[in-house]
Amino acid sequence: MTAACRDSCCSVTPRLTVSELLERGLRRNRQPALAVEGIACTDAEGNAARFSLDVTDDDRIAKVGFRASPCATLIAYSELVCELATGARRELAGGLTSQDLIAALPGVHPLKQARAVLALAAFRAALAAIAQPGEGRTRAEEFDKKGE
Repeated sequence: MTAACRDSCCSVTPRLTVSELLERGLRRNRQPALAVEGIACTDAEGNAARFSLDVTDDDRIAKVGFRASPCATLIAYSELVCELATGARRELAGGLTSQDLIAALPGVHPLKQARAVLALAAFRAALAAIAQPGEGRTRAEEFDKKGE
């Protein structure tokens, strides 16, 4: 059996997998925080995520980073947010929905799809921190102190 072509020469859009996004996300998850940090968001199961951003003068998202709990699905959804938002205008990136993430990453068990909501909540908190500098960083530092 041959693997599907993932090159841009084909007219078929390649499907993303949790394992591919997890692999890239694990590398990004270890990077230092960027200039603007959002508050840490936590779900009822104790999973947590926090995003940080670099924004250009023309209001485009130049770079996106995150820190997340060691949950493969949360890291995969967080990496997907990073990949979709990088290079986008801030208002367009803020329009992402959890359904967009779920549709882009098929095969995630329905009980784990709530991680998409958590990833987006944390990303939107970082977007909000652009307008209110200082608030997100203080709460994010508390996130680090808890060791999560």
